[in-house]
Amino acid sequence: MKHLAGRAAALLAVLAVIGLLPRLTHTDPARTILHARYADRPPTAETLDAIRAETGLDGNPVRLLGDWLTGLLHGDLGTSWVSGQPVTPDTLSALGVSLTLMGVSLTAALLTAGALTTRTLRRGARHRTAAAR
Repeated sequence: MKHLAGRAAALLAVLAVIGLLPRLTHTDPARTILHARYADRPPTAETLDAIRAETGLDGNPVRLLGDWLTGLLHGDLGTSWVSGQPVTPDTLSALGVSLTLMGVSLTAALLTAGALTTRTLRRGARHRTAAAR
């Protein structure tokens, strides 16, 4: 139980750092969003304020993190600041690709390990059988 509590605390700490990362980098997230959406538009105060209001960045960062974590508990990963679309479908698609890559890598590692150790394991088994007689 102690280990589970430690892992849960570590997970919450990682989620908090990720959620607060835009604030921790000392860059304005609204400026980053503006450049991602409209590379040719100059960053005026009005435009940046409008983006902050639209994305909810004008609020308290801790409250925003709490809202995101609450949504996360309900299965809502949030919406993209750039496209405004839900991020869950893209995340699930990327997860599928990652799991496939992991499975193929694990299979290759097991086949390689088996090929490299088969001779040694057979010798050891032969010597053990001979010693038991």
